[in-house]
Amino acid sequence: MMKSITCKGKHAELCRAIADGRRDEAMQLIYAFFRSEENTDSYSVSLLTVIRELLEDGDSDEMYRMRIRMRSNGDRVLINLAQFVWAFETGGLEDAAETLAGKCLSELPKLCRSMNDFAQEEGLSAATEMAGRRIREAVRILRMYFESVDNDDAVDTCDEVNLDMTRVFLFTHENMMSEDLMIAAKCADRRGNSLIRDRLCREIMREYGSVIEKIQSSAEFNREWYETLEGVKYACEILDESEPDHPYSTQLKAIEHILRVGS
Repeated sequence: MMKSITCKGKHAELCRAIADGRRDEAMQLIYAFFRSEENTDSYSVSLLTVIRELLEDGDSDEMYRMRIRMRSNGDRVLINLAQFVWAFETGGLEDAAETLAGKCLSELPKLCRSMNDFAQEEGLSAATEMAGRRIREAVRILRMYFESVDNDDAVDTCDEVNLDMTRVFLFTHENMMSEDLMIAAKCADRRGNSLIRDRLCREIMREYGSVIEKIQSSAEFNREWYETLEGVKYACEILDESEPDHPYSTQLKAIEHILRVGS
């Protein structure tokens, strides 16, 4: 069973109805949206057609036609689909959840490529940052689903592609980058690939290891620094074992002191 999440957005009520097993109410909400004045965006008709077909038939022709790309509101489509995966699974519609989650998983690498193309052509902005945050949250929900059904390969794909996508739209956020590098390094470790694991850990230390000194030299609490520190701590622990000629004991002692004082 997946953990509970807080559904957000214009289709949150529909997600909750499906999660609660209120199928008839869910169908009413779908048809009401089709008739409503809120039905003005370019993706909801296709999105809710997928959900209607899954509720009625357990499969969806529209889903196979759907493409999740940045120029087609890919961030909003993915976060909605991820929430519907949660709703189906929570509501006991496991087959529909599996079908929809599989579609999302197959689209992630293509979404990542379209994010790169979009960033190169249009540049980055507050809008792309929000898009990145939606995508990152969607992948978190999808990962939680795949973990709940013991699909380890899908979990690994989520971890790897998530890092690639964070690099595109959220690379200025040290806490997110450090965390997602750590998650990808743990993924490589699960797969027995110590070369990739250590390379990612070295990147964490090179790019974000200075957070230790930042915290030590500041009298103010900074939440993002402490979130960044988690990835740095993991990287130090891994590299201290895998690179005995370059011990990280000094950094580890400093981190332990910071966490002890801050607790």
